[in-house]
Amino acid sequence: MKLKKIRQIEGKISILTGLHIGASNETIEIGGMDNPIIKDPLPESNAPYIPGSSLKGKLRSLIEMKEGRYVKEARGLGNPCNCGRRDCPVCPVFGVSASAQHPPDLGPTRIIVRDAKLSKEWEDRYRNGDLPLEVKYENAINRITGMANPRPLERVPAGVTFDFRISFKVFDNDPDEYFQTVLKAMKMLELDALGGAGSRGCGQIRFTPIIIDGERQPDSFLEAIQLG
Repeated sequence: MKLKKIRQIEGKISILTGLHIGASNETIEIGGMDNPIIKDPLPESNAPYIPGSSLKGKLRSLIEMKEGRYVKEARGLGNPCNCGRRDCPVCPVFGVSASAQHPPDLGPTRIIVRDAKLSKEWEDRYRNGDLPLEVKYENAINRITGMANPRPLERVPAGVTFDFRISFKVFDNDPDEYFQTVLKAMKMLELDALGGAGSRGCGQIRFTPIIIDGERQPDSFLEAIQLG
């Protein structure tokens, strides 16, 4: 296989409703946060970010659901597609596991999704203490007793933006549909949610602006993408 070019999709992810991408809480403190968000481990930063794995995983899962490409287990669980076929809308773009049996012409994973860091303006505000993270309090109600069980959820507040970048390898004989798959997934993500608690209002985002191979796209670019 011959690599023809590497395409770039970059821009900003605008948070429309509070974003929660959880991190592990290794210590238990009285009055501490039960559901913190993931942050840069470097003490001089400690800023929230969107892991590339979270973004790529959500893009992949949405395409798998749309195309019916997830693998259903006996217990009713859906696993990622791992067929390794070139005509699959998922595997050539997002990759397969090392144990998958696939034809040698499948080639490497086409997409590389970078971690999305806070945009420069918001990073400066965070370091200066002008970007406080919000805590959303929710209640789980016991259906029998009616007792409420409060659960605080840390979120990046609406209005914050992150810089994202996606690299996409194009090999000879690759169909144009591979690249279109990524754009479709981005559109579907705008209609869905990123991170946790999406069904409870968290994680609505918008990709704006979108720059493809150095050219800025119209604000209505994803709206024109056909999902059918």
